[in-house]
Amino acid sequence: MTAEHDVTRRVLEQVDLLAERMVSSLADAIAIPSVNPRYPGQEYDKIVGAEGDVSALLGDLYAEAGAEVTKVTVERGRDNACGVVSGAGGGRSLLLNGHVDVVPPGRLDRWHGDPFRAQITDDAVIGRGATDMKGGLVAAAYAGIALRGAGVRLAGDLVLQGVVGEEVGDHEAGTTAVLEAGFGADAAIVCEPSGQAGTLPASVPVTPGLLWFSVSLEGKTAHSGLRGMTVHPTLEGDALGVNTVDKFWVVYQALRALEDDWARHNRHPLFPPGYFNLLPGVLRANPSGILVPFFLADELVVEYCVYHHPDRSNEEVMAEIESRVMDACRTDPWLREHPPVFEWKLLWPPYTLPEGAPLSAALVGAHTTATGGQPPLTTGFMGVCDLTWMDRKGIGGLVYGPGVGYTAHAENEYVEIAQLVQSAKTYALTAIDWCGLADER
Repeated sequence: MTAEHDVTRRVLEQVDLLAERMVSSLADAIAIPSVNPRYPGQEYDKIVGAEGDVSALLGDLYAEAGAEVTKVTVERGRDNACGVVSGAGGGRSLLLNGHVDVVPPGRLDRWHGDPFRAQITDDAVIGRGATDMKGGLVAAAYAGIALRGAGVRLAGDLVLQGVVGEEVGDHEAGTTAVLEAGFGADAAIVCEPSGQAGTLPASVPVTPGLLWFSVSLEGKTAHSGLRGMTVHPTLEGDALGVNTVDKFWVVYQALRALEDDWARHNRHPLFPPGYFNLLPGVLRANPSGILVPFFLADELVVEYCVYHHPDRSNEEVMAEIESRVMDACRTDPWLREHPPVFEWKLLWPPYTLPEGAPLSAALVGAHTTATGGQPPLTTGFMGVCDLTWMDRKGIGGLVYGPGVGYTAHAENEYVEIAQLVQSAKTYALTAIDWCGLADER
């Protein structure tokens, strides 16, 4: 057996030995209700601080991996944990990044138990954040612990990060803050979930663009008994009243047609047809200050979430959306004179790792070795992540991590234990390949 094979064997054995502890640490992390305090609908003062508690838990694991641990804090109680396992020198550095914040648990009556008390079965860990993405954070920390336990000294630095804010795009308090504090690397793996049920994590070199915007419509209120007179243009029409709920369908149909156009013509080889979409996720319409249906609604606001093709800029897609809506509204006499008002609330640019990037080969090789010869799938990411903001700082990378993606943000979210173990193995072996071994200098 060569020295390289012996190192690989020792590392893989260490991860297997640590599997039970890994599950226990994940349960401890889930027990901390680290809902992002800036998530819409949350009471900031009541929940702020839990993100920092998860970061403290991770900091202890990073220290066990031999890292020098530093807190980076932009907002009090919202600490980022940064651990640097210093290499011997002469190697490339690798960053393993993940976010400690989670989304609210949703409807508690739909959970099979307390979402913040992990349920552990023979093959899975269930709880809020199990997939998105405390599983990935714990797997990354244990990759470092396994390397140390196997007696491996890297040539380059291994940087471990648990950051706040990702769920609302608050990278200035999280990923961007730690990068600007000096905790960067030559390449990064974001440990977000990249698999589904019954699969191992995929290698993900590309993420879509994400937009969040609202459209506001103005109507003219009137008594509900006048609807017939107002809805038929051959009668009184908008002289008496205008119901914004009716007018919304002009906007809805324009964007629904655009969504169909994207499904037919706006495709990407790593995303399924129809993935790029425009979701009308929140709709509020009513007579001003009144929540009874005895008046025509003269106010309407609809909130859209958009995932768009990674080869298109946010600005290009924003212009297309506004153009489609305004063109449709010009066909309606009322909307032509009272056009909708757009408000762009979140602009998250897409990310693509250049084809042939060395990190991709290192991760694919590590995954394949850890599985005994099965290479990973290569896919697009189902959401967005902090790779975008790393790219802004000159750091390229991939998404790869444990989790069942379709349970993220859902009730009874879970992660498969096999994916936790596989991810820790892949992270450790990727670090060996990418950073090099100290005794190879």
